[in-house]
Amino acid sequence: MQPITSPKSSLLPLFFFLVVSIRAPMILSVNDPRYTNCRTMLSCGSVANIGYPFWGMNRSSYCGRPGFELKCEDDVAKIMMNENTLRVLNINPEQQILKVAREDYWNGYCPRELIDTAIDFNQFDYSPNLRNLTLFYGCYLPATSTFIFLTNCSINGTLMDVSYSTRNVLSDPRPRVCRRSVLIPVYEAAAQDLEVNPMTMGQALRGGFELQWEVDNDECRRCRDSDGVCGYNQTSNSFICFCKYQPGETTCLPATASSLTPLRLAHSEVQMFIAVAANWICCMPASDCILISLSSQ
Repeated sequence: MQPITSPKSSLLPLFFFLVVSIRAPMILSVNDPRYTNCRTMLSCGSVANIGYPFWGMNRSSYCGRPGFELKCEDDVAKIMMNENTLRVLNINPEQQILKVAREDYWNGYCPRELIDTAIDFNQFDYSPNLRNLTLFYGCYLPATSTFIFLTNCSINGTLMDVSYSTRNVLSDPRPRVCRRSVLIPVYEAAAQDLEVNPMTMGQALRGGFELQWEVDNDECRRCRDSDGVCGYNQTSNSFICFCKYQPGETTCLPATASSLTPLRLAHSEVQMFIAVAANWICCMPASDCILISLSSQ
């Protein structure tokens, strides 16, 4: 004679399966936090949706390369290079062009300190369509001079005359007699305008200049194509591809059983699941309840 089984006791395996099925995805779908963080793009003011090799703000340093940190101040993206704070005007990731302007010259040619433009040549280089604008301070040349003069500046409490040049002329005495000079790159078209019209100085300074960087775009593209996120290995100082479960050197490998966190239920958890299930099932008279016992492991 076949033993009589309570109808609800047959639901015990189903209940156990449902509990495990709910718990398993919670364990198997834990992402690498670096993958999650580096998927976040940078946005500040007019600069939006910027990723690798840039980092900063809401992106950790391992999301980009050294020298590419962006800061957001008063809704303006900025990047530091040596002593210069550069205002970011535009970023073209595909052509790897960063357009910037000197923050201290944004509102005119009378800054608090006279500092030459200095970029990080380990990461960037000047674009070819630029020319150096040289601003000369404190030359005290005779009024009969043929140089183009601007309105005087007060620098650290000292009143100085200001003139400029867009060309290097060997006979120009100003590099030898002026108190200071500052080099600022401007576009070729802006330099040509300044040669005939000093009133375009503010436009030339705010127009900024372009810098180019060199990063292996194909390497990053392969990473993204494999559903990865480009990053930087700060231990080996090299590119790394962050993936959902574990990083790869250049691409993400398809998920395998070894790459997922295995589901391990402790003995106490099994007891809890079955005890809850048994308690749920035992809603009939005591004579119909099923007694369940587990031996200790």
